[in-house]
Amino acid sequence: MSISYADLIDWAEAQKRQKFTWLDDHGPRSKRPRPETEAENKLRDIAMLDAVIALCKARAAA
Repeated sequence: MSISYADLIDWAEAQKRQKFTWLDDHGPRSKRPRPETEAENKLRDIAMLDAVIALCKARAAA
């Protein structure tokens, strides 16, 4: 099985959408907030996914 950079970017974008949805539903400003550490973890995940996307775009362009 081969995974293309485009596939990886699509997956990472979908993961980011899930994290943002979670933050909307359970983040510090939501009606049902969760512990602050959980929101921090989601923000860290989003930053890491952004890095994955940037790497994939750079490799695909090379």
